[in-house]
Amino acid sequence: MGATPSILLLLWLTAIAVMDLRMRKVRNWMVLLGLATGLVALFSGVQPFWVEPWDGVIGMLAAFAALLPFYALRWMGAGDVKFAAVMGLWFGFSPSLLLIWLGGSLLAGLHGLLVLAWRAFSPSPYASWLQARLPLRLGSALSGLAAPAPGHGAPQPALPAAGAPRRVIQRSIPYAGYMALTAIWLVLENGPPLSSS
Repeated sequence: MGATPSILLLLWLTAIAVMDLRMRKVRNWMVLLGLATGLVALFSGVQPFWVEPWDGVIGMLAAFAALLPFYALRWMGAGDVKFAAVMGLWFGFSPSLLLIWLGGSLLAGLHGLLVLAWRAFSPSPYASWLQARLPLRLGSALSGLAAPAPGHGAPQPALPAAGAPRRVIQRSIPYAGYMALTAIWLVLENGPPLSSS
């Protein structure tokens, strides 16, 4: 079996990680691309992790069912749940799937702690000094972290006109991006060799 499925999976995981870390959104077409590629790999016998078809389907359903309550509680986005389901398809119902969830959760938790620490640090004069000396994009990102949560001193937007859709922009933790980074590590560490030599 060649390295092509592993390389395709790595490219897809990298695209998901970049998309979610930059835009805080996992596009449906990207999830469908991973799903279609995973189904082809699974049912054509070129699956790089030796996952049997039923094990992949069970992994997909288990990941979806395990994370769906977090979506219902609004702790996680729908893209995160769909991405986890596709990871279940690729990795099957295995310890690797649990490791992807735990690794993503650990990284997301660290992200949340950094956001809380920055919000506590941002009113100090040292925060302004630090922002002035950081590259522009990083300084802008950090200043966005310091914005108070709605209802906590932030000015509230005016209500939209009757019948107009209401859009609230929210910065969330890129959970799928962190699961993708963990999966990339797993593929590189435990997957088949990427070169034929």
